[in-house]
Amino acid sequence: MDPALWWHIARVGGLMSWWLLSATVIWGLLLSTRILGPRRLASARLLDLHRFLSGLSVSFLVVHLVALLADEYIDFGLPALLVPMVSPYRPGAVAWGVVAMYVMAAVVVTSLARSRVPHQVWRWVHYATFALFVLVTVHAFTAGTEATNPVVQWTGIMLGAAFLFLVTYRLLTVRRPAAPKAPAATAPPASASSVSEAASSVPEAGNVRPVPPPAAGEASEGRPVLVRELRHAADGVLAVRLAATGGGRLPAWEPGAHIDLVLPSGAIRQYSLCGDPADRDTYRVTVLNVPDGRGGSAEVHRLRPGQKITVRGPLNRFPLVLADHYLFIAGGIGITPLLPMIRRVEATNLAWRLLYGGRSRATMAFTDDLLALGGDRVQLVPEDTDGLPDIAAALADAPPGTAVYCCGPEPLIAALEKTMAADFPHLTLHVERFGPARTGPAVSGTSAAAAEFEIELARSRRVLPVPADRSLLEVIREAVPDAASSCEEGYCGACKVTVLDGTPDHRDEVLAPGERGRTDVIYPCVSRARSPKLVLDL
Repeated sequence: MDPALWWHIARVGGLMSWWLLSATVIWGLLLSTRILGPRRLASARLLDLHRFLSGLSVSFLVVHLVALLADEYIDFGLPALLVPMVSPYRPGAVAWGVVAMYVMAAVVVTSLARSRVPHQVWRWVHYATFALFVLVTVHAFTAGTEATNPVVQWTGIMLGAAFLFLVTYRLLTVRRPAAPKAPAATAPPASASSVSEAASSVPEAGNVRPVPPPAAGEASEGRPVLVRELRHAADGVLAVRLAATGGGRLPAWEPGAHIDLVLPSGAIRQYSLCGDPADRDTYRVTVLNVPDGRGGSAEVHRLRPGQKITVRGPLNRFPLVLADHYLFIAGGIGITPLLPMIRRVEATNLAWRLLYGGRSRATMAFTDDLLALGGDRVQLVPEDTDGLPDIAAALADAPPGTAVYCCGPEPLIAALEKTMAADFPHLTLHVERFGPARTGPAVSGTSAAAAEFEIELARSRRVLPVPADRSLLEVIREAVPDAASSCEEGYCGACKVTVLDGTPDHRDEVLAPGERGRTDVIYPCVSRARSPKLVLDL
């Protein structure tokens, strides 16, 4: 056996991994800049080629590492390949490769788990491939023995030039699509309607892990905003544009996020953000007027341009995860959290379809915008002319691995959950409800035996009894009248309180099934205590 065989294999593996990685990065930039054409030309097969090149690059990297360890002449040990700056051979140059290996591992892991990772996390990790390209190129020209080879030199120059051009082109010319503009109009007067309470359009998602609470002083105290614009979006639907007072920038958000509106009456209601996340100057929400609701939507419809209110958040319990295909299912005002998701997915050249049902075409907001964006990928189903949406048919057309996102009234979500569980277990469901699920923990919890217990408010040292016939939130309000709350049915998470001691009896729908043993938090509108006493951070 040629004693230099492993050395040759290491050289070939390293160079092939570098070239394939460079091709992967450049191909990804070509896709993201749409130089390869519009979405219908830049199809899923082009994305598959991008993934195939990246997989080959990883395979040749493994060959390169194994050959380095097997080559007795080079005498590399495992520590030298895993820890920067410990290699006896050109430690600085080898360190570039070690760091690059860890960056590549992060990119590969998040890509393999893309259906379970929030899209924004995957996106920022994926941006590290730009640094990865630089690290690997520097490593190839400082640690390798081929740096003086003219072929390698010219290849590096051409790859570097293409990389710099595409990065510059993307930064200068590619923009996220802006939300469609419409002329301002005075809000229409509240009118009677037979619709159900769907104005609280951002309750908790059924199977989405809640995010940590916002920083102190941001969501808890809120920030003043100005009602900049009110316009008619559909029958009974008002689009509201809010701007920070003084012209400041608003906190960033991602598709699926919502804000709390603290209305002039003091009522707090949650609404999905439905504008453009790139627009840091304004927030946009869309509110359905519900005359027989709890009054929040009617109060929003009475707002006037120039009026000041307060917002809290944003928070996101309905995040967009990365998938190969998306099926969006909306019912009525449930289109609002899905609209920014659809724009994001379209901007990233991913496959999607929308099934959108409503009472009538006139009551369905954003239909013209959606048809202009998606064409025949958008199926509108007005109930007065077309009946109810055919959920089973939409699911049957979805390929394996499709992420299904749904927001709408409870009958729609219940039918979707039942159909998917029975016939489409290979699809992944993400939902957001207008209210508590009929069979959820909050509902079942209300029928459970309610025993009396005590709470201690740690900040004031007050001890209060919680009778069996009163909610924990009612008792808290005796000492803290402005205690935050919104839905008061256990699904929105607005009333969250930190528990310092004791064992909560969770009856909410905010916590995921795996979190129901938590003892550090409670949602007092529906939850109670398993221990005789709870100590709360109030």
